[in-house]
Formats: sequence, structure tokens, C-alpha cells
Amino acid sequence: MSMDSFFGSLFDMVENSNKEIDRCPKCKISFGDFQRSGLLGCSYCYEHFSKSLNPTIKRVQGGLTHTGKIPKGASQEVVSKRKIDKLKLRLKELITEENFEEAAVVRDEIQELKKSLEAGEADAE
Repeated sequence: MSMDSFFGSLFDMVENSNKEIDRCPKCKISFGDFQRSGLLGCSYCYEHFSKSLNPTIKRVQGGLTHTGKIPKGASQEVVSKRKIDKLKLRLKELITEENFEEAAVVRDEIQELKKSLEAGEADAE
């Protein structure tokens, strides 16, 4: 047995025992239990095991925030409001990054979408 495989298996044993020791304080499920069953014990498990769960959730779902889907028959108003919400998040990111030129473009796009929504609501009245 090579030293690499010896230490590799030793680290695996330590990591696996840690997964059994670390338990959710509310439902007492261990991360090892979750790995075997694929089921968490309670809603608090998401927070307690977040360091281990978040990378997997992000890889599988593409993100950590549930946004839902827009129904095929949704009105243009619903689509525009969703786009405005996404653009507002992007605007905050750009401001944090101090990318003010692109932030101004996004701000203007938000304003245009809001104007078209208001014009649509005025037409509906």
C-alpha cells in the first residue's frame, strides 16, 4: 500500500466519522444519514448542513435562490415585473463592484420597463 493511498483512506475515515458525529440539533439526523437516504430530517437541516449542502444544491439547480417558473400563458406584465426584479439585483451587484457605467445602463433599462408597465396599466383602465 502506497503512502498516498494510506493517507487518503485515513482522511476518508476521519471525514466519514465527522459526518456521523455532526448532527442537526433539532432532528438529530447526521450528514451521513442524509447521504445514505437522500432525505433531510427537518427544515433546520438546510441551515445546519449548509456548508456541505450549498455547493451540491448550486451545482444541481444552478443557484441557491428559488425563483420559480413563469407560466406559458403569463401576461407581459408578469414577465416584465420578473425582468425588473432580476435587473434590480444586477444593478446592486454592479454598484457593489463600482461598475457605474454598466449600472447606469441597467438603471435606464429598469426605468424603460417601468414606463411600459405604467403605460400598459393606463391602457387597461
